[in-house]
Amino acid sequence: MNRDFGNVRVLAPRDVLPASAWEIDNNRNIYRNELRLSIERIHIDPTSFKQILLETAGNDAAIRQKIMDIVIKRGKLHNPVTGTGGLLCGRIEEIGPDYANTKGFRKGDRVLLNVSLSGVPLFISNIRSIDKAFGQIDAEGYAIVFDGVPLVAMPEELPLDLMLFVFNESGSLFKVASLDYRGKSVLIVGNNILTNILFGYAVRRAAGSDVHISCVFDKRTDVVVRGKSVDQLLSETFDEINYLDVLRPIECVNSFDAYSKFDVSINCSNIPGAETINVLATKSGGHVFFTNILFTYNTVVYLTEFASKQLEINSAVGYLEEYDAYDIELVRELAPYLAEAIPTEEKTGKDKSSRERSPFTAQGHEKAVIDDMIYESPSMARVVSEIIDVSNYDCNVLIMGPTGVGKEKVAAMIQKNSSRNMQSFIKINCASISPSLIESEFFGYEKGAFTGASAGGKKGYFELADAGTIFLDEIGELPLEMQGKLLRVVQDGEFYRVGGTRPVKTDVRIISATNRDLEEEIEKGGFRRDLYYRLNVFPIKVPPLRERREDIPSLVSFFLDRYCKKFLTFREMDEDALEYLMRQDWPGNVRELENTIQRLIIGAKGGTITLQDVTRQLEPELYGEGGDSFPEQLGRDGDSEQGNIDLSAMVDSYEKQLIKQALEKYGSTRKAAKAIGISQTQLVRKKNKYGL
Repeated sequence: MNRDFGNVRVLAPRDVLPASAWEIDNNRNIYRNELRLSIERIHIDPTSFKQILLETAGNDAAIRQKIMDIVIKRGKLHNPVTGTGGLLCGRIEEIGPDYANTKGFRKGDRVLLNVSLSGVPLFISNIRSIDKAFGQIDAEGYAIVFDGVPLVAMPEELPLDLMLFVFNESGSLFKVASLDYRGKSVLIVGNNILTNILFGYAVRRAAGSDVHISCVFDKRTDVVVRGKSVDQLLSETFDEINYLDVLRPIECVNSFDAYSKFDVSINCSNIPGAETINVLATKSGGHVFFTNILFTYNTVVYLTEFASKQLEINSAVGYLEEYDAYDIELVRELAPYLAEAIPTEEKTGKDKSSRERSPFTAQGHEKAVIDDMIYESPSMARVVSEIIDVSNYDCNVLIMGPTGVGKEKVAAMIQKNSSRNMQSFIKINCASISPSLIESEFFGYEKGAFTGASAGGKKGYFELADAGTIFLDEIGELPLEMQGKLLRVVQDGEFYRVGGTRPVKTDVRIISATNRDLEEEIEKGGFRRDLYYRLNVFPIKVPPLRERREDIPSLVSFFLDRYCKKFLTFREMDEDALEYLMRQDWPGNVRELENTIQRLIIGAKGGTITLQDVTRQLEPELYGEGGDSFPEQLGRDGDSEQGNIDLSAMVDSYEKQLIKQALEKYGSTRKAAKAIGISQTQLVRKKNKYGL
């Protein structure tokens, strides 16, 4: 018997479960085996909520829009960056006649939907309020519940925010509570005060006083609630509390002498790298438990190998009906402590002033680095979000942007994060292939197809890329005749070799890129509209560097580090020089900036790249012949034939020449001042000083 898991609601891609789908149908009309809830409150998965806060800079209006956009686009609350959803509480509006109502629910009952919203058809018409402390929203709308999906009757006397928070950790809490802790030492690592309390309390509840529980909070720990009752709960739960930098795991373990100290360690953190603390701090033969679904199992296994430890590694088990009663009882016991607690969005620990880090940012500049994709700007954060979103869905992608912005890097990121990442990845520059050879290069040829053809024939790019991904760079350069043949491949998944009579089947994902406006090319008759729509299933627009100047400091730092290592030298960038680089328009974008940094490293006179080094490189015409050389009359001993050099006069002469040439080139004091890196007021004053 085939069971319906809500597959009828799946729109794309077909033949997957709703939780795996890119888009699902959230129409409010229910099927006979469904139930509809009106939404009261939604608890957003903590990792997802943190990512949304970072992307929106905590702005309420932007948070609302981001959440609404996810639901509108996907028909469910499934954050494409984190891959997570959340939980909700609501009231039953309608029950289908064939819905398996084993618990006897009726219309109007208040229930908690105990399954991730990443697989639940959802519609939100309005978000009334945002609770940043608990990561929850009060909203209007509805959710569709499939037959067999667990619902829990909501006890009216228990706090809803705490119920949702606890139930979000259901599987992990229940599994943790089932372990034997008697006479053992336990370490809990995390960066959310309430999450750490939940798991610490579950351990204390299971073992009583016959267990020693240590807690490590990250310096930037999220303080969801605070107050005397919270302090009391912390002291009753933990025997030892440390506030440390979990992004420095070795330093963290050494700071409280924790190497191989604990029988069991529990990781509640959503910060990559924190798992190292658990591996190092747990005794060989001990147990490491991960509560966060984002932990990478492979990474942890490799860490245990490097640490030469045999560890039992676990995370949450699948759904068990026993969750419900356990979680409700846990909420009853914790509710009195938290009833008088004060919700807060502040951070605790010693590093209150530092900006928040997360799985999506890194040290140094608040930059994110994904396969060398370095950015700080919101516009590039959106691009990376789109990359992560589309990677797991086997559709064609069109990447648009000017030359040098990194379109090939975007394509590589999509391929590396896709289900085809272990298959062929063929890269083709359509502009670099002769029109007379392009068909045979794309589709191959049979033996004897033309003069000079290989005796055995040849496979083309599409045949070589079968089951993998093909990247068509500069797709706008493809001749019209070839566009028609490419359309057949895209539509039918087959082609003919040159000189062939039998179709060759191929299964490829096509990622295209262009620096042209293809819609404009369509109007001019230079590109086929039908091919454009086939390739442009998911568009990604990469903005030019001039529209994301916030990225320049991180890019400069990255390129300096890379090429100083390559050239076996050391250079650092003067602050004035960096500011000057940020003011440039960079028509060649990231590629031009990268090349400039290489030239600056090679050409700099000392260990620091100065403003003069940069202007000499970018504005060489401002420097006359020998304008940057030392006067010939200065001897090796620092003396001239006519006495000591007047340094002040030399500086004035150099400055006068520089300003004069800038004025001649740019025509206005504003542009000239910008070119040489001073204010317009300063330039006018110096212009008058030198009588220019």
